[in-house]
Amino acid sequence: MTSKAAKVFKRTWVGGLLAAMTVGLLWLAYRSDDGLVVWIGGAALAIGCVYEVSRLERLVPRNLLVPLIGGLLAALSGGALRYAGVSSSEGFFGAITDFPSARGILASYALGAGVALLLWLYGRALRRGRGGWREGALLAFLSLWLLAPLPALAQIWNAYGADGLVALILLSKIGDVFGYYVGGAIGTTHPFKRISPGKTTAGCVASLVAGGAAGLACVPLGLLPEGSGLVAGLLAGVLVNLAAQSGDLLESVVKRRAEIKDSGTWFGPSGGVLDLVDSLLLSVPTALLCWPLLFP
Repeated sequence: MTSKAAKVFKRTWVGGLLAAMTVGLLWLAYRSDDGLVVWIGGAALAIGCVYEVSRLERLVPRNLLVPLIGGLLAALSGGALRYAGVSSSEGFFGAITDFPSARGILASYALGAGVALLLWLYGRALRRGRGGWREGALLAFLSLWLLAPLPALAQIWNAYGADGLVALILLSKIGDVFGYYVGGAIGTTHPFKRISPGKTTAGCVASLVAGGAAGLACVPLGLLPEGSGLVAGLLAGVLVNLAAQSGDLLESVVKRRAEIKDSGTWFGPSGGVLDLVDSLLLSVPTALLCWPLLFP
């Protein structure tokens, strides 16, 4: 067996194991009455992402770890309060507990990034101004990118049920599978050579086609809202796939800047937590903002 074939085989069985674990978690989501298990799972993945990013020493200064942790706790506060039975319809406090409305989504992002930046400013003052504004911009980017999307999977559950959650994960990840195998088999050109040398044009096209086809299939399978048309399913699949591919490229940019190949070693050839969920970091907010227009 050639080294390339061995790599594909190892990644395939590891991917199969991860898929089986995902199916088990989705089974728990189907049995959940309030989506709490989904929120806990998303929070755990977000913690893993923050941990891995904090270890990218060539990119992320150590003094950003505390602001990132503080921002993550703030972003999680809305779900924590809601599942603790605390809610309000008034003001910003009501917004952060208002699942799955647009104001609840925006409040989670704003609260996480805002608290992270305030903690960084406080730390900067203690360091007598050391740490430039480029560092603050990096923190803002990391906060918006990492802190809110994965816990917001609970908002998908609240809006569209466990079926909608399955549809989103399927549409986010199926393109990875087709892109990897088709790109490895027939891919010859590399459109993002400086960012992600392994990506091929054939793989990107195969990923998009698979995402659109999966969106179509989700309609008769009943994974998307009842009464959804095939056009809405196709658009949902295409939009989520484009967001997922963009999320994968964005993570590649971060890893390139940090001069690493994988974000971690938790999952062997599949990399770390961030490598596993990079597509969801953009596909979740895309679905939360676009699906209400497609499935009113």
